[in-house]
Amino acid sequence: MIEVANSRQSLRESDPDFTRCPVPDNKTISWRNIAVVIFGIGITLPVFFVGSELNVALGFKDATIVLFFGCAIIAVMMAATSVVAARTRLSTYMILQFTFGATGVKPVNILLAITYLGYFAATGDIFGRAIHDSLQAFYGWDVPVTLCATVGSAVMSLTAVFGFSVVERFSTLAVPILAAFMMYVVYLASQQTEWDALLAIPGQGGINFGQAISIVIGTNILMAVAAPDFTRFSKNDREAVKTVTGLALGYPLIMLASGIPTLVTGEIDIMKIMISLKIAVPALTILVFATWTTNTVNLYAGILTLATVFKDTRTWKIALASSVIGTVGAALGVMDYFLPFVFFLGIATSPVAGIYLADFFVLHGGKRDFADLEQVPAIGFAAYVSWLAGSGVAYMTTYTSATITTIPAVDGLLVAFLVYLAWHRLRRVGPRRASSLQP
Repeated sequence: MIEVANSRQSLRESDPDFTRCPVPDNKTISWRNIAVVIFGIGITLPVFFVGSELNVALGFKDATIVLFFGCAIIAVMMAATSVVAARTRLSTYMILQFTFGATGVKPVNILLAITYLGYFAATGDIFGRAIHDSLQAFYGWDVPVTLCATVGSAVMSLTAVFGFSVVERFSTLAVPILAAFMMYVVYLASQQTEWDALLAIPGQGGINFGQAISIVIGTNILMAVAAPDFTRFSKNDREAVKTVTGLALGYPLIMLASGIPTLVTGEIDIMKIMISLKIAVPALTILVFATWTTNTVNLYAGILTLATVFKDTRTWKIALASSVIGTVGAALGVMDYFLPFVFFLGIATSPVAGIYLADFFVLHGGKRDFADLEQVPAIGFAAYVSWLAGSGVAYMTTYTSATITTIPAVDGLLVAFLVYLAWHRLRRVGPRRASSLQP
């Protein structure tokens, strides 16, 4: 016990952001601050576009139902993963070691790290192109896209390099400004029509209810799976569950707020909407801050994953290397090549949550401790079999007519959850039968 305590103390001294050890009691923070960070992640261009597309396809009334229902499903998943985080005080990528093993977790974490750094680079690339177009349209400045993407990504990386405390403070400052600005945009748009007329606008079709729910879940599923990266700073279970409000209430409102101006102006591109509302200069502000808050979290999550793979490397070095890789990717225009790969990786994300939820709540009665990591096998074969099964089913229900719940992400999670439990149940039954047959 003394040896474990000394090991924890040594890790905390070399790892001030607790990427590879439990968050101590005196470093926990209010659930409100964590919820603000989670809410801030949702104020980003991809979420704006999803909200606009669904409002156009379904109409405002049906879109409201879909957005709140879809986010409620994600919120349930996130509440469960957040309880795991509050009890273990570990990041997602440390929690995965319980099931995938000390060595087996490395390929999983590297894959997830590539995903996050890819998102960072792709978002930085989009940011660079948007800034280039905006500066050229508003002021006639022809600044190279590569320069815009490089400078933007480099500045964004600074907030992630210094750890969660800086991410949290930055979000606390930026999110209220972004939320207030979005409300102002909605107000300007609503002045151009009556609410009754807005509610009466029919959807253009092309997406049914089940597909729309899948889109909402697919857009936000990574937040539920990786919630422990943020909710590990919660004081207890109740506080952890409260942080889910940042997603359950915040994300539907964000997507509805982006949909209202779209219905009024007929534009889906958020920048064009703001230009049509004659707020071009503030549009640059919303673009910068919205991208900054989300991309900071993308890089921060990537740093956490790599810290569990390169355990002997100091976190600040991993952070610096990650920011350089992400920034170079943005400058090279990685978005054109990476997004199809990111979409494929999304299929493999939800089964990961199903596996560690089965392990924590069912097989271990809601209890896991940092010291347990000393007893895990090198490779968790059950986790890999379950992961492949869940991903295979999610892929099948995405690209074929086969279906289970009509929501591929949920299909993958449930299959991985059940296969993982079945594997361990069968392993326990086997020895019992063998012993009963002995004379």
